[in-house]
Amino acid sequence: MDTPAEARLDLNLVRLMTAVFETRSVSLAAERLALTQPTVSYGLAKLRQAYGDALFVRDGRGMAPTPRAEQIYLAFQEALACIDSTQELASPFDPATTTRRFRVAMSDIGGLCFLPPLVAHMRKVAPLADLEVVQVPVDTLIEHLAASKVDAAIGNLPMLHEKLHNRLLFREHYVCLMAQSHPAASSRSLTLPSFLAARHVLVTSPFFAHQHVEDTLRAQGIHRKIALRIPHFTILPGLIAQSDLLATLPMRVARVFESYGQLCSMDLPVDIPEFEVRVHIHTYHASQPAVQWFAEQIVLALQDL
Repeated sequence: MDTPAEARLDLNLVRLMTAVFETRSVSLAAERLALTQPTVSYGLAKLRQAYGDALFVRDGRGMAPTPRAEQIYLAFQEALACIDSTQELASPFDPATTTRRFRVAMSDIGGLCFLPPLVAHMRKVAPLADLEVVQVPVDTLIEHLAASKVDAAIGNLPMLHEKLHNRLLFREHYVCLMAQSHPAASSRSLTLPSFLAARHVLVTSPFFAHQHVEDTLRAQGIHRKIALRIPHFTILPGLIAQSDLLATLPMRVARVFESYGQLCSMDLPVDIPEFEVRVHIHTYHASQPAVQWFAEQIVLALQDL
């Protein structure tokens, strides 16, 4: 049986619903879609009638979605991503002439190592393309990739390996970073007693997925003295150089920090398994020429790290 015309949703209403959900505002959604506010309000009324739900209610911060709206948004988000991906199939992708903006998710610590070679490589192979780095909490990364808000993600993300297409970039291990003036720096190796006696700094960024360091230490009955917690890795060099704090971090990042001067790194006195840094793309978009090409360029740019 054919669906009655009045019960069908056109694509404009799908985009309208998505815009209101993401902006939490009728006026901002109207601005994003180049529509008037009354048009957006009328579209919301049609959606409310179609789904028999308020969808959005006003609160102190704007338009709050109802539980039904949360479910609808996830479905709409995936549908729009699939629809938008077909537009790229209409014409061949040419890296030399594309003006596409490629979005890659990584933490601030990843940016220290990955961005310089990636920017240089993209400048050669796609000189007219834009590159945007975004930080996405690990627990929402799949959602961002599915919705094409991010084209690729780089990092240590073992919890996502089975859910996303991914390729190995390199294997990495942890070291301990300290000031050259730190008492432990004068020895050839860092002993466990020295490690336990020292004061440590812990980075608690939601964009950083190295929780297994803490889990591994606890499993071995090792409890560090966490004297400071900070949200970003990029403030570590100056902080450590002027204090007695130690930081446990990936070896390649430690090398970057050491190049700033006054810092040195040593092997850890505990066994922490190495980890894999991979580039991830969503299954929905793995066949898109532009996304597939971008993931390949990330591999080529970072393979010598």
